[in-house]
Amino acid sequence: MTDQRRSRGLNKPALALTLVAGLGFLGYVWSLPSRQDPAGKAQAGKTDHVMFGGTADRNFVNLVDKFSAVQLLPQKEDDKIVKPADAVIKWTAELGSRAYGGPTIGGGKIYVGTNNEKPRNPRDQAKNADGDTLPKDMGILMTLDEATGKFLWQAAHDKLEGGNVVDWPKEGICSSPVIEGDRVYYVSNRCTLVCADVNGMANGKQGKGLQFLDAETKKTKAPYETPSDVDVLWELDMLGQLGVFPHNMSACSPLLVGDILFVVTANGVDEGHFNLPSPQAPSFVAVDKRTGKVLWKRADPGKNIMHGQWSNPAYAEIKGVKQVVFPGGDGWIYGFKPETGELIWKFDCNPKDAKYELGGVGTRNDFIGTPVIQNGLVYIGVGQDPEHFSGVAHFWCIDPSKASAENVDLSPKDTAFDAKDPKNVGTGLVWHYGGADTRKFVPRDFTFGRTMSTATIIDDVLYISELQGYLHCLDAKTGKKYWQYDMKGAIWGSTVYIDGKIYIASESCDLFVFKHEKAPQVIDELDIPDAKDNKDFNVKMKEKRKLVEKAYLLGKCEFDAPIRSSPVVANGVLYIMTENKLYAFESMKK
Repeated sequence: MTDQRRSRGLNKPALALTLVAGLGFLGYVWSLPSRQDPAGKAQAGKTDHVMFGGTADRNFVNLVDKFSAVQLLPQKEDDKIVKPADAVIKWTAELGSRAYGGPTIGGGKIYVGTNNEKPRNPRDQAKNADGDTLPKDMGILMTLDEATGKFLWQAAHDKLEGGNVVDWPKEGICSSPVIEGDRVYYVSNRCTLVCADVNGMANGKQGKGLQFLDAETKKTKAPYETPSDVDVLWELDMLGQLGVFPHNMSACSPLLVGDILFVVTANGVDEGHFNLPSPQAPSFVAVDKRTGKVLWKRADPGKNIMHGQWSNPAYAEIKGVKQVVFPGGDGWIYGFKPETGELIWKFDCNPKDAKYELGGVGTRNDFIGTPVIQNGLVYIGVGQDPEHFSGVAHFWCIDPSKASAENVDLSPKDTAFDAKDPKNVGTGLVWHYGGADTRKFVPRDFTFGRTMSTATIIDDVLYISELQGYLHCLDAKTGKKYWQYDMKGAIWGSTVYIDGKIYIASESCDLFVFKHEKAPQVIDELDIPDAKDNKDFNVKMKEKRKLVEKAYLLGKCEFDAPIRSSPVVANGVLYIMTENKLYAFESMKK
């Protein structure tokens, strides 16, 4: 695949691939009209950001847009401006009270997943027992005008009847949509894969409106078909049709390659967290983008699912082998043939002696972050539900090209994860970062904590953040650590490279901007072998942290709400989505 913006296995036979009968050869063209293809029909702007990560390899890198601003909002101390803004707010748009999905930008429109705490339609409100009018709890895909931020239309999904265990309260839609031409695809809070008209009902009904059962009367309600409602062209009910049991939420950001959509279904455990209601239901599906027909489905990891499955797939051609990469709820990552779903390789991203324990106290993890594929290698870190917070974790660089028909399991064979160990000949291990940290006086006993983030790779330099608030800068070829920085706030989103800079936000309402260098300095704030005691260690650690700030921290600004998403630049505009508002910034003209 050409990218104009960059110079972003089976344990049991019963869990084998299920193909839809009668498909025969899938004659799909493996090209994707997105930011890689400015001439593609999906492009209204030169650098539309049409899916999570921007491209199918999921690497948040933009080499086309120029954005010079590093101080988006004025920096204040004691109500005095100590550093003025070098950006201007083009517009802002009110969202719900939670926002995780997107933004994605394409065809002059912006799509955001949020909730219904600020209703756009009086229909989506109800009176409580006291007679007060309140918003209904719903999942909302909101569509805005790219130029002005004006509200255009929304997809308003009722909550699932199964309650909190399958559709957690007030979380809304967590999926980042993918856009192609006149269609937008997303996963709803109801565990459905939806294909919608990008114009909603405003240009007439091409498909149908959303329609649900009344929770009280159990009768079908009138369809939602006002001019500001979604126009659904097709919808795949993964719960009703495929038997999936989504744990807490359905969060996948669909991957579109050619004519096929790839989706992680969210299949998981029940409310007690020990029973898996649907072990044979698919965890991964491939769907015809034109009709919603399931082309193939995989039940891996089956009964080995630990909790839920909330990550996203990635795609690349590696040494002539096309493959779609799925992170599984068992802590294994899988590579499948995109046309058929045949297993190519798998890799266990946890130590063999790691154990999953309810509540996050264990050492075995699954995935929230998304795999990134660059230069024929797969990069991914492990994590857990953010309610479990931090714990020991691992970040991996994997070479899928080592796979063959006789060598499907590419997991490392040693316990030290040393790629040079003879035991690891033929495995997919390139390098590993994480595990125990046994140095004296360090603030925690592990090197890398659980992550919800997706790595950013540029100039063979890798940036990866972890939930506990640390940003790590590593050598993408070797895993060597250059520097780390404590952002003092939980990180749910990911780093993004734009115009020589790395942008990243935290749950503590802060946006940080770091300078990117092709050859970063090595400043390990925890490498203090001459520390005499904890006090001495902390003093010297803070001195090293100041060196990192001086060398790399370009700007920091505080928003008025937590940020649990990733910054996005499209067509020269930087978008920052807090939990309740979307900001569009432009660099200040000099």
